[in-house]
Amino acid sequence: MSKYLSQELVCKAFERLSSRNTTGKSHLERTSALMYFLAVDAAFKYFGTSGLDLNPESLEGKNSRKHVELEFTRLVLVGNSHDGVKQVIELGRIDVAGTSPEKRISSNFLTVPLKKASGQAAPYYYPSRPKAPLFKMGFAATGRQWGIGYHDNWMSNFLAMLTTIKGSTPSLDLAVFVCRDCVLGDGSVDLFSALEEQLKKRFSTDLSDFLVQRIEKEKVLARCVETPFADHYEPFASFYRQGPAPVKQYEQMKKSELIDRIHQLESMLGTTN
Repeated sequence: MSKYLSQELVCKAFERLSSRNTTGKSHLERTSALMYFLAVDAAFKYFGTSGLDLNPESLEGKNSRKHVELEFTRLVLVGNSHDGVKQVIELGRIDVAGTSPEKRISSNFLTVPLKKASGQAAPYYYPSRPKAPLFKMGFAATGRQWGIGYHDNWMSNFLAMLTTIKGSTPSLDLAVFVCRDCVLGDGSVDLFSALEEQLKKRFSTDLSDFLVQRIEKEKVLARCVETPFADHYEPFASFYRQGPAPVKQYEQMKKSELIDRIHQLESMLGTTN
């Protein structure tokens, strides 16, 4: 019989992935970098390589780009509404946006930093903020003009991306979120074995082993793992309820951003009434 991660488990894990900071865009930027990294690594796994050529003019590059876009969509897309798609732009929060995940990664990642890397002589490292790059790009770094690969210090930098998350089990909670839609195998006797199996199916050996090791260290702090499974699938976005955003967050916004946020909230209320 098929089983899945319970929606209660996923909701609580996702909430713990929120940022401790209530202002600024650092959590959004870190979320983007993490999701890009996971999407590219899943493409590494799919193509059986530790680097990709993302040249937009070559067949190989076009195929690789398309697969990265698909993996990114799988990571951040959580539902649909009449005003757009429900997606994760920032961990711990679900937004309704008219821009599809494929267009988001294409315009924000595959176009801007990757294109810049392709035109410069020096190695290009991403992201530049915080100073904890996960990728190296460009000819000087990868031997390919449109090449992308792991940064030498990606493991420590990956952990640096999680330092502002409010929960005490960020690797475990991130794995739960990533595996939220997975059909779990019969060998999944507990949450940890289930996550290990799914992570190894989806990601490279380097990344899956790294995450499994981190989760092992976080076990002692893990919560809500006694009954992690459900016998039927329930999309967690249908159950996840966010608390009100701090007032200071809105005080920092421009008028146009406030209008967009109001429209998003109105559309979300429209889908739940």
